[in-house]
Amino acid sequence: MATFALTVPVFGPPSLATARKVVAVTGIAAVGNPVEAPRTSRPASRSAGARAAACGVLVGVATSFTIGQTPSRRRKGIRNVVTRRAGALADCPLTEYGNKDVDVSKERVELEEASCPLEVKMPPELVGDLDAQRDYFAKNLPKIFSDLKKHGAIVFRGFELSKQADGFTSVGSALQMEPCEDPLHSVAARDAVKKDAGVYEAVNKPSRRKFYIGMHNEMVGNRAPGAAMFVCFKAAEQGGEFLIADGRTMFKRLNGDWVEDAYNREIRYSTAEFPMGFIDKLPGFVGDALQPVAYGAMQQALKMKVDFDTELRWEKSEYDGSKILQVRAMPQVPVVRHPFTGEPAWWGSMHSHAEYLRREREKVFGDEGLAETTGASRINKTDVYYADTGEKVEVEQLKHLDKVTMDVAVPVRMQEGDMVLLDNYLVMHGRCPFEGTRKHAVTWYKSPDYSKAEDEA
Repeated sequence: MATFALTVPVFGPPSLATARKVVAVTGIAAVGNPVEAPRTSRPASRSAGARAAACGVLVGVATSFTIGQTPSRRRKGIRNVVTRRAGALADCPLTEYGNKDVDVSKERVELEEASCPLEVKMPPELVGDLDAQRDYFAKNLPKIFSDLKKHGAIVFRGFELSKQADGFTSVGSALQMEPCEDPLHSVAARDAVKKDAGVYEAVNKPSRRKFYIGMHNEMVGNRAPGAAMFVCFKAAEQGGEFLIADGRTMFKRLNGDWVEDAYNREIRYSTAEFPMGFIDKLPGFVGDALQPVAYGAMQQALKMKVDFDTELRWEKSEYDGSKILQVRAMPQVPVVRHPFTGEPAWWGSMHSHAEYLRREREKVFGDEGLAETTGASRINKTDVYYADTGEKVEVEQLKHLDKVTMDVAVPVRMQEGDMVLLDNYLVMHGRCPFEGTRKHAVTWYKSPDYSKAEDEA
């Protein structure tokens, strides 16, 4: 999910300073009521100042994409063609959609369900010996890769090695897995536990404790890691279970006619909303003139900020009915073939991104906390559409999707040192709301080299 963290400086004539109020809305500062004059057929005496102030706001919006970023972040589009500095993480790989050739009705029947996840407990003879625990992963790599390919996710319990960040990173090294940058890297900065090793925080903010993170495959724009390993450094006092759902099982259990329809039509996600309600509060001719300017400024700012294609659309927010510029990602299929096994699996973020399902979860777990949180989370207002018509996915289908997802999802209560290794193309993940203090982390990886997996019996 691509989200954007912005701050908007307020520009304009000093004489208007008292006529403006800066309102923090969904991650950017929007200027509200810059001119309090009523709408008339005649320009108000300060309309020139209003235009200057409004244009200043748009300049602020556009420039805020680069404010606070280092030159290397601003030049993300160029960074991939220059020599990488020693020790830097690899770029997150491009998403591997493969050919659009899934025979939905036929392959749903043929596909066999596997148990997911597989749980593995540390052998008791390894207690207290961190070197032996590290060697365990290296020696058992072929078996672990074979199990990962079959089950989609493995929960490792009881290992002391992974109670600290350095030990956790050594597990990935023992498994010969190559860490990569957070897929959010080009659009936002996720808090890091050990950034140089690619160990990132896994949505632990207290302000997001009530936020039920729906099931999704990790992907931002056109990039997706092949695998991930999550770790618990501290469990929440209550809740916060990690959620796992096998995408192959989802593909098999969802309504076949709808899966085929969605696969043929493809899916688009709205990934952010930029509030533009202040335009409606300007004198009529000013607002009308400013709207295309706003669109162009935001479009250019997006091109500067992200390295993948997006579309901007004028919409009314489903959250509060105000004018917004909505960012939509490019079309994608909701079913992908696994890059190595060729198995079809349900794919994407429909369960986590659907506005209807997010609202329904708020009724159970409470407000998502968007007003309290900071950074990119504040404009994380999303929804799901069919790519061919732009129509929202029907509520009836979302209810069906939610039921099947919750039937398939397995909650994993992780304790200190527990790890979950998952294949991002086979398995979706999420998180339950929590109370207290929670510290989980994640490292993203390129796809495992399954040629090293032992042969299945």
